[in-house]
Amino acid sequence: MHDQVGNIQRRLAAALAAHPCNGRRWVALSGGLDSCVLLHLLSALGVPCSAIHVNHQLSRNSADWEAHCQELAISLDIPFVAERVTVSDSGRGLEEAARRARYAAFAGVLQDGDQLLTAHHGDDQAETFLLRLLRGAGVQGLAGMAADRPLGRGRLVRLLLGIGRPELERYAREAGLAWVEDESNEDTRFDRNYLRREVMPGLRARWPLRERVGRAAANLGEAAELLQEVALEDLRACGLRSERCGESIGLEALDTLSLARRKNLLRYWVYQHAWEAPTAVQLDELLRQVGEARGDRQPAVELCALSARRYRERLYLLPPLEPADPDLELAWSGTEALRIPGAGMLLPPAGWPRGNYRVRFRHGGERARPVGRPHSQVLKKLLQEYGLEPWLRERVPLIFEGERMLAVGDLFLCRVAGSESLPEVPRWQPETFSD
Repeated sequence: MHDQVGNIQRRLAAALAAHPCNGRRWVALSGGLDSCVLLHLLSALGVPCSAIHVNHQLSRNSADWEAHCQELAISLDIPFVAERVTVSDSGRGLEEAARRARYAAFAGVLQDGDQLLTAHHGDDQAETFLLRLLRGAGVQGLAGMAADRPLGRGRLVRLLLGIGRPELERYAREAGLAWVEDESNEDTRFDRNYLRREVMPGLRARWPLRERVGRAAANLGEAAELLQEVALEDLRACGLRSERCGESIGLEALDTLSLARRKNLLRYWVYQHAWEAPTAVQLDELLRQVGEARGDRQPAVELCALSARRYRERLYLLPPLEPADPDLELAWSGTEALRIPGAGMLLPPAGWPRGNYRVRFRHGGERARPVGRPHSQVLKKLLQEYGLEPWLRERVPLIFEGERMLAVGDLFLCRVAGSESLPEVPRWQPETFSD
């Protein structure tokens, strides 16, 4: 048994060496067997880390699970953080809603160079492969969970993909570990639980499932890499560029590609920012709407957590946008960065004079006179003229001194008495991709 423990420790040490960390290592600690083993292994190896537990507040036992995680971390002399989230089912199921809330919480604590270590193991990989297969996933999905990927400002790293659940169970018993059991794992209404309890035992009895699936996923991973190379070349050929908010490509160049390459490009593009691939239905709907759009129509299609929109013969891929409160009004001194909910950051240029400014969004009917113009114009028309994307026109920060409008985002300064002393427009950074 000691040889088994030593073997797992050696394999984990090798995985750690393959994923060096320049910041802080966080362990996603659910309180279940797998994550408890991972935390104990890291402690045994003397690897500095912190534990983070996300309390979904969905079970009557949630507080007990959080307490268990805290006690384990304290016993191992490991710093512990608990994050409580509210899970809202937006139509894709409670399981998926909880996953999104959990990873948003994880991303929120990661700083530059940090890693989030999760306890996904080889049997999880096999389950994920079969689930995606049954949902009709393509090559990218069937390539399985990546050993590491970006998450927020850091990276998510899966160190145990080469180890099976039975090995972790043996380690836990040898180490005398206690863990919690989530009662929802018994509910076979959830696809993963049904697969785990009703299907996989029979498959394992006949085939070495983890090894076979691992081999298939590796082969599909190579095919996925080739498709990604083609997609990246096509993105560049379509004029991929960063925008105020998100990214865009040219539709004329996109239309020259075959249907298969268009779908491959879009699938790769979305995956790079959402870390999940859009469904075939979503891709077909996007291509249909974009193809049928004429004139100034601006179709929008939801793709995973992102959205795609057409504007001025370009296709934009946008991150989730925080709702903008039309009644929001913020005080600003003009000398510090200002966080504007729903609109990102407003940054003063060098030399912007200190003052008592107000920042708000459009209410409708405003007029402005850009410096150099002989007359004022309706702000709505000016925003169109300056090419501000439609989804940002209700979010552009308007800067006032008293009742005088001084600037419209980073588009232009307004000609008003006293504005000649303003050096240049502020810098405006709308919310964009976090990765």
